Amino acid sequence: MKPKSEKNDNKVKEDNLPDLDYKKLGLKCGIEIHQRLKTNKLFCNCPSILRDDTPDIIITRKLRAVAGETGEIDIAARHELEKDIYFIYEAYSDTTCLVELDEEPPHLMNKNALDIVLQVSLMLDAKIVDEVQIMRKTVVNGSNTSGFQRTALVAEQGNLKTSEGDVSVSVICLEEEAAKDVEKGVDKNGKRFAKYRLDRLGIPLIEVCTGPDIKTPEQCLEAAAKIGMILRSTGKVARGIGTIRQDVNVSIKGGERIEVKGAQDLKMIPTMIKNETLRQIALLEIKDQLKSLKDETIKDTIFDLSKIFKNCESKVVQSALKKGVVFGIKLPKFNGLIGKEICPTRRLGTEFSDYAKVKAGVGGIFHSDELPKYGISPEEVESVKTELNCAKDDAFVLVADSKIKSEKALNEVLRRAKLCKNGVLKEVRKANPDGTTSFMRPIPGAARMYPETDTLPIKTDSELKNIQLPELIEDKAERFQTMFGLSKDLAEVLAKSELSFAFDKFVDKFKNIKTAFIAETLISTPRNIKRKLNIETDHLDELIFEELFFLLNKNEISKDSIEDILIKFAKKEEVNFKDYKPMSDKDISNEIKKIIQENKNVEFKQLIPKVMAQLKGKAEGKKIMELLQKESK
Repeated sequence: MKPKSEKNDNKVKEDNLPDLDYKKLGLKCGIEIHQRLKTNKLFCNCPSILRDDTPDIIITRKLRAVAGETGEIDIAARHELEKDIYFIYEAYSDTTCLVELDEEPPHLMNKNALDIVLQVSLMLDAKIVDEVQIMRKTVVNGSNTSGFQRTALVAEQGNLKTSEGDVSVSVICLEEEAAKDVEKGVDKNGKRFAKYRLDRLGIPLIEVCTGPDIKTPEQCLEAAAKIGMILRSTGKVARGIGTIRQDVNVSIKGGERIEVKGAQDLKMIPTMIKNETLRQIALLEIKDQLKSLKDETIKDTIFDLSKIFKNCESKVVQSALKKGVVFGIKLPKFNGLIGKEICPTRRLGTEFSDYAKVKAGVGGIFHSDELPKYGISPEEVESVKTELNCAKDDAFVLVADSKIKSEKALNEVLRRAKLCKNGVLKEVRKANPDGTTSFMRPIPGAARMYPETDTLPIKTDSELKNIQLPELIEDKAERFQTMFGLSKDLAEVLAKSELSFAFDKFVDKFKNIKTAFIAETLISTPRNIKRKLNIETDHLDELIFEELFFLLNKNEISKDSIEDILIKFAKKEEVNFKDYKPMSDKDISNEIKKIIQENKNVEFKQLIPKVMAQLKGKAEGKKIMELLQKESK
């Protein structure tokens, strides 16, 4: 269990962060966009379908890292191996195959996916390579059954224009999506495991990486949004939560490059960059305070302090003592530093805790800057200081868990504490929902890459002959306004929608329907249904709308019946279109006469809702009113 002081529950609002002079700080940012493509998988013909039903294949494996082209094992891969985790893989026999299980060599690369990446490369004015060669990128965290991810460089030296200046696009790649993370835990034997599902593994991803040219958090947000707009303009990328990920690289003068993984919420990017800037500033200040600290000052000695906590009131400690120990270390010169805030809601102690949790799987740490607290008494704190022979400037860290995990965790804290004299460390960090980040692993080096020997390279000259550039979403929105007279808001929403391509087709095909009505039906009507009835409408696809417009164009259903029909489709109910066939003027008049006869003493104003309710969906409201007025005279 993690001590409460190390929790990260509070939302960090950008408005609460101090103003920073990013030019003076030497801020450098780059962004990596990973977007799933709307095709079958990259190296087999399996569909790119995500599933939640029970898998019918389960296998268990351990992975090991191999040396890359440099002859060395990558630092990040070695870090994963030291966690000593085994992996459980879940799969489906009808939508995953032996390629995903790494029991069969990859098939030829998906040409449709490659064409999409070539298209985007041209849109970003990038130089396309003569030959696409697949590489293996060592990944042994379990997210790939093979222990590596296949990736291919497609283009480089592109350009992206922003309001704050041009941003270079360093590389554009095509690669495999990782397996879906299902569960992490400890089995009944105390062994750490991670469970993954293979339905996601192998879905094609386009990766667009900018150079470190971004100078402000706001420019980073603009660049990310513009790349996303370009990708969606193809109409060939997957949509929805989790289909696009932003990784942001951040550094300041005197700091190091930090890669922040998984920034899902685009709007949080500026907050995340500001928090990371504050974190690096604070770590550089700590570096200055520890100038005199030498490696040998911090002894690699771990003390068993279990006896001190025999009667401790802390539930965390008592739970640990039933099956394990309380171990402690002394950190000379760290008094007051472990509790130092390095960015909102996070302290140096949080950094130590991250390292301990990632490496050893413990719940967290206790440290002297936050004690006495959490059921640990002042007397117990003093006993620890005495046992560790702590001077006034010294601090201590405790871990309560099994002996093996506690020892591994504290060795990692010792290592991280010694590195504080280096300031900012090159790391891969995870984006937290509140705009802060937490440690994941060291940044990989060149040793992680080596050639893929099971696939053939692809010449790009023949592929490029058939590539056509799509209309950008921002240009499409402007065309919808000027050509069809749509409002600015409706035009922008429609242009961003997957149905924008269908809209152009429908306008050209169904001449008897007003353009504005087609647009409103595609965008506004499903939104109204969802808002009023709380029904999901995402599954209302192009085929449904095309059938509706076809019947409406032939006057086989009424215009006023469209919403009712879509409600039935949204509820996945059966629709009988004959029920919505428009009535003739004669039939409408007869129905109105009947209603008037049944309501002889009712005023005209009170007749209107009765007639409308009776004839709803069977005729246009305007026509009903005309005939009602006529029959009421």
